[in-house]
Amino acid sequence: MTKEEFKKVLETAVGGTAYGDEIIEDLVAHFDETGKYAQTAKDRLDERIGSMTGWEKKHREEGDTAKADAEAEKIAIAKKALAAIE
Repeated sequence: MTKEEFKKVLETAVGGTAYGDEIIEDLVAHFDETGKYAQTAKDRLDERIGSMTGWEKKHREEGDTAKADAEAEKIAIAKKALAAIE
């Protein structure tokens, strides 16, 4: 897959939202045409999802539903991006 094809797949999956566009920018910037791009992208997304899951849990425990819900929305976007490149 070329860098442009990779970007197009991500744009179709998660483009159009601020966080989705942030993910696309990050993953395309770290695209590696040696064939390792998928693993690199998966690793980066796994790290994002893990971190956001921790923040979502923390916010829920503290009773801050709005912040927890915002993290949950970001997690859903990151998971869509992950599914698109698997």
